[in-house]
Amino acid sequence: MGAIIGSVGKVSYYMRYSDNIARRKGAERKSSDSPAAVEQRKRFGMLVELTQNLQPAIVIGFPQRKRGLSAGNAFHQLNKDICTVEGDIITVDYEHLLCANGQLVVPDVTVSYQAANSKLAFVQTAMEEEVNCNADDLVYGVLLEKEKGFCRLVQLRVRGEGGSTSAALPQGWKKENLIVYTFALSANKKKASKSQFLELEEEA
Repeated sequence: MGAIIGSVGKVSYYMRYSDNIARRKGAERKSSDSPAAVEQRKRFGMLVELTQNLQPAIVIGFPQRKRGLSAGNAFHQLNKDICTVEGDIITVDYEHLLCANGQLVVPDVTVSYQAANSKLAFVQTAMEEEVNCNADDLVYGVLLEKEKGFCRLVQLRVRGEGGSTSAALPQGWKKENLIVYTFALSANKKKASKSQFLELEEEA
């Protein structure tokens, strides 16, 4: 009898080292409709959406991660508990979300919104050099429009330099939907700090 290749019923046939091998197919798995499983799928879906939305920050904000682990997967692992589900409502804890992670010291930055000209003012305090705190570290602001899912990086000053940096609120963005973070990145981009949620103060 000649060799059989393919599937017959629940059995698959294939060739290996000139031998005809049969293997029984595993039973098809159906997605569970239990409340816990549905909730988990919703949380995972929101994390996937956040990963896509925050990609500009994530791709540079996770340089220190396990070999073989993508920046997106590192973001997933770190933020797996920031989403809560109540019925059809998914809530994200943006204050504890981390879009960057690492050993560097978090930069000293505040931000305010100037309603008169629709601009953001990042005020940065110069920091003295110490372990994991270098004068040439790059400092970034992260702007997230949480309803539209848009993200923009704003490069601020180096850590050793104090001062103010302004950035226009992108056209079409709403101030009430704006989430702002800051983090530092080493000059060689091999180390990062944790990101920090910034309270947005409003000026007249």
